[in-house]
Amino acid sequence: MPKKEKAKQKEAQPPPALFDRIDFILAALAGLLALALYARTLAPGVLPLDSGEFQVLAYQMGIAHTTGYPVYILLAKLFITLMPLGSVAYKVNLFSALMGAVTVAGVYLSARLLSGNAWAALLAALALMVSYTLWSQSVIAEVYAPAAAFLAVVWLLVLVWYKTGSKRALFAAGLCGGLGLGVHGSLLVAAPAVGVFLLLNWKRWQAFWRPALLGGLLGVALYVVTFFALDLYAPRANIFETSYGPARSAWDLSEADIQNPLKRVWFTLSAGQWQGSMFADPGHDTPTNARQYFANLGREFSPWIVGAALVGLVILFVLDRPVGVFFLTALVLHWIFYFNYRVGDQYVFFIPSYLWLTMLSAVALGALGWLLPKEQRAIGRVPGHVVRVGLNVIAMLALLFIGVLPVLAPRWPSVQQGKLPFLNDPGYVVDSTFNLSYQQVLLVLKELEPDAILFQNWPLLYPYWYAALIEQGRTDLRFIEQNPYHEPPDFPTSTIEFIRANLDQHPIYLADYKAELVRAGFRLLPVQMGFAQFYKVEKP
Repeated sequence: MPKKEKAKQKEAQPPPALFDRIDFILAALAGLLALALYARTLAPGVLPLDSGEFQVLAYQMGIAHTTGYPVYILLAKLFITLMPLGSVAYKVNLFSALMGAVTVAGVYLSARLLSGNAWAALLAALALMVSYTLWSQSVIAEVYAPAAAFLAVVWLLVLVWYKTGSKRALFAAGLCGGLGLGVHGSLLVAAPAVGVFLLLNWKRWQAFWRPALLGGLLGVALYVVTFFALDLYAPRANIFETSYGPARSAWDLSEADIQNPLKRVWFTLSAGQWQGSMFADPGHDTPTNARQYFANLGREFSPWIVGAALVGLVILFVLDRPVGVFFLTALVLHWIFYFNYRVGDQYVFFIPSYLWLTMLSAVALGALGWLLPKEQRAIGRVPGHVVRVGLNVIAMLALLFIGVLPVLAPRWPSVQQGKLPFLNDPGYVVDSTFNLSYQQVLLVLKELEPDAILFQNWPLLYPYWYAALIEQGRTDLRFIEQNPYHEPPDFPTSTIEFIRANLDQHPIYLADYKAELVRAGFRLLPVQMGFAQFYKVEKP
């Protein structure tokens, strides 16, 4: 038979089965256990900062702060529409829990392919489930758990292609990767590692370049279309209405730029607001943030998991070098980029690296042949295979005890009480004082005149929008970020122009005193609303 016909016949054969029924059951159980844990400890309501923004914009379907997150917004909107129970805020929080569970299930399946052992894969998935950062981001409205879910699915599909040659899997990986850019930009950081992995399989290039390219292009195209659609939809609480428009001069944007959809979309997806925070001082930031990252690994995983990950990387370089190169490339690129990103909540950006570390730990555990030989002698009347299973279960419980329990135990009282475990942790999005702050928001809304404009700082900006739009239906009010991040941190001249243009039609209040407005000829009259002081802007 000619070689071409043999190749066609081989391609026509169904790919080998990678998973059995037990694998899908264990993946589902790991995911359901994660969902139960995250739902049990879920933040129950409205949240400050970015989480409040996502709660509002998932409801309104608007573009958020850079990089926009349009695919996340649409998926969250779909979820809160289909979910029949709970407030809007609760449902957006629960969407993160669901996507965190998908991440855990996806890591199990990838670890199963890499290690060849279901027990090792399950241990890796459970270790990721209780890791500090994934858990803490799976109980609030945030993009990091959904982004981790997309990343886990993309890598799983690439592995399926690697093991079976399935073009459909590679096409789907490209599609999910392109769409995932609309969830979070961390998928772009992982893309070069996937590219290197494909190039290391260059002998199969005729089989992979077309589905990978077409899937990726379609995913990116859908992402861009989604971005423009939400940008043009432009609800009242979108980021250009609440921040970038009034403060446009902070980034040298003109009024014409703000009215131009192409420039709006480019500014948002290119992270125009935060570009100055990237690679500002690599010589200082890289070692400083690297030390912090490795010091924090202790709250993510037990030392046994971290040690197993290092061993797993060595094993892959010996047994399957292309996969080993992928993991090393993915980790190094991720570290280089995010060690050089100056942002307050930097730790949340390291979730992708934790996915890679847990998968690598499964490789090391799987290489042990799961501790016991396949052939086991019978003990009395107990068959050998039953003895083997029993001893493996004991070994699994022991590894759970040393590999998962040390991370879970400090949070267990919160799990028992059904409370958010991370309240008052340094750098966390919400603390125990936020309920009091939200009561202040409600008191202020009672005193705001119709058509008022309130300038507020970012932590409480979207809680005001949530209370006004979703809870009270006060569509006459407008809330604007008073001090958006930019360099240098002065009060934008365009914001002063905005106040001058609107003062005759709207009562305008500031959360903070701004001397720049006084120098521009305005008077700032102290006003008490609720139990906080604001400043009403008046003409001289």
